[in-house]
Amino acid sequence: MKGNIYEKMGQAVNNAHVVLMFTSSNYERSANCQSEADYAKDLKKKIIPIRAQKGYEPNPKIGMMTAGLTYYDFSKGSFVDNFNKLLHEIESIAGIEMTRNVETKLHKMKTAEAPESIAGIEMTRKVETKLHKMKIAKAPGQSVEILIIGGYECPQSVVKFNTKTKQWSDMPDTNIARKCPSAVNYNQQILLMGGFSGSPGHSYHSVEMLDLNDKNPKWNSNLPSMEGKRYAFASALLDGLVYCVGGGNVSGFQLSSCKSYNAVERKWSSIRNMNKTRIHHALVSVRGLLYALGGLDGITTNTAECYDPQIGNWEYIPPMKTCRSSLTAVVLNNEIYAIGGNGLSSVEKYNLDTKTWIDVPSMNEKRRGGSACVVDGLIWVFGGEGVKTVEFYDPATNKWQVSTNMDRERRYSGVLSI
Repeated sequence: MKGNIYEKMGQAVNNAHVVLMFTSSNYERSANCQSEADYAKDLKKKIIPIRAQKGYEPNPKIGMMTAGLTYYDFSKGSFVDNFNKLLHEIESIAGIEMTRNVETKLHKMKTAEAPESIAGIEMTRKVETKLHKMKIAKAPGQSVEILIIGGYECPQSVVKFNTKTKQWSDMPDTNIARKCPSAVNYNQQILLMGGFSGSPGHSYHSVEMLDLNDKNPKWNSNLPSMEGKRYAFASALLDGLVYCVGGGNVSGFQLSSCKSYNAVERKWSSIRNMNKTRIHHALVSVRGLLYALGGLDGITTNTAECYDPQIGNWEYIPPMKTCRSSLTAVVLNNEIYAIGGNGLSSVEKYNLDTKTWIDVPSMNEKRRGGSACVVDGLIWVFGGEGVKTVEFYDPATNKWQVSTNMDRERRYSGVLSI
């Protein structure tokens, strides 16, 4: 490493989406390694601890630093199985850009004096093959296709839309008719959660998944159910975990409770409740935080709050300029866009640095229960109550443009870039 070692280590941590902590007796004796870990924790970086030495137990300092984190134990079991689990989490946190950091670690493994402390040089070929597949995979933001799942009027229907050709194609129907569910894209595995059938009194806690990595994908219902039935809640992916917040339950009560799902461990956990009950709200993740916007709390609200998983607490942020329920929200260029809701065509965005909301040009349609995602630097919005149109927003021109029509009205559908 050329130049000042502390400066280089600091730059590496600053630019990292996730920091891998390979714990061992050698690591414990290295002041540089522990300084790097302290800096990563100060910056609230995602840290993944890895046990790289058989029989090693971390000292109290490392133990406190990694308390509550899931260890990947490479000192026992199958290296390939352990690596695939680790790689799955890294992919879900940061995507393909992380491969450079992993390749650096592989290079160190090859040139290390004692590679057996991890797995052996001969294993790196298998790892590099996996990395190559990651490189040639479709990178985040390069997709031109959008998946539209269900809708109040067609709760099992799934279609795919190509933003370049404007062509629609049918996808497999969901196993269960779900009104007001929530969906996330977890490494091209579409998780569809909750919702209700007929009335909110018939709500679901079940989860089904469509694996788009399969040649002939089908919905699979063999996943752990959520803890508690809910509908009209919001979900987002952050640091490899799926978060589900708020919504309504079988009794029709509005919820402030929040859950997280670890897809590697196939386990649901509770996190701290929001400060307000929210239903028909929006949730986005950006810069390692969750943001819950608007919704109903007896009345339509303009409040917004932020969750920091490192602290485990929700804090209010400045309220939106307009009260919005049944809105949709996306992140584009590190700004949060709150779009439509309760018969509105208006849009506003939140600047994370200045902590202020500013108006954005209104959509061409009023959209209650519309859904949106970002593809190729554009915001695409689909449907809403009584609306079949699809329109997109281009930040370069600061204008909305109608693209095409859907075959039917869809409101409260899941819309995900794939």
